[in-house]
Amino acid sequence: MKKILILHFVAALLLFTTSTSIAQTSACENGYMAFKEGVSMELTHFDKKGKATAITKQKVLEVSDVADGFKATIEMENTDEKGKRPSTNNYDITCKGNSVFIDMRSMLRPESSYAANQPDMEVEITGDAMEFPMELTPGQTLPDGNMEMKTSMNGMKIMGIKLNVTNRKVEGMETITTPAGTFECVRMTQDTDMQAIFKMNVKTTTWYAKGVGMVKTENYDKNGKLEGTTVLTKFQQ
Repeated sequence: MKKILILHFVAALLLFTTSTSIAQTSACENGYMAFKEGVSMELTHFDKKGKATAITKQKVLEVSDVADGFKATIEMENTDEKGKRPSTNNYDITCKGNSVFIDMRSMLRPESSYAANQPDMEVEITGDAMEFPMELTPGQTLPDGNMEMKTSMNGMKIMGIKLNVTNRKVEGMETITTPAGTFECVRMTQDTDMQAIFKMNVKTTTWYAKGVGMVKTENYDKNGKLEGTTVLTKFQQ
């Protein structure tokens, strides 16, 4: 599940007039992330044998002005393959200039973790925002991203989680068909290193569609063997 959640981000500059706000919001909707109120999607996760293991549902709750752009608040619910044992979390994506940014810190909020049930536990989360330019072209390389969560109790360190996303490259364009429809996608690859109780390296290929976001993801271990797949199974706007 942590892989999947990976599989997703300043100072005030000016105030926008109503007409500028409409134009800018429209431009944000044309990026490679869902950036329109009410858009909802369902992602189904499969193991290496093709068996469904979990379901993620996401919905854009609100798009609001921020100092130098716009912010979309995304509600995310994760369940098992039968839709049971739900856990929920909200995270933010921000549209600034010619890029959309995913706040990696907000994807692991303290109140949504096991720490919420431990009143004496202290949680510190730091990290960067993952950047997705409005236009992506084959051969393009994107900035790295990282996130770290530290937990402690009574001054004693309990557990830490580090995520580093590197080697983000645009490989090409493809048409992808899923149960949610047929989408024109950009294909991207990246490496994700996770350090917690154990270390893990995941090599990922992901297909993104404009105005939608992730349509399909394939995760591979360090030896190139398929570990799991995530597919967009429902999309509504």
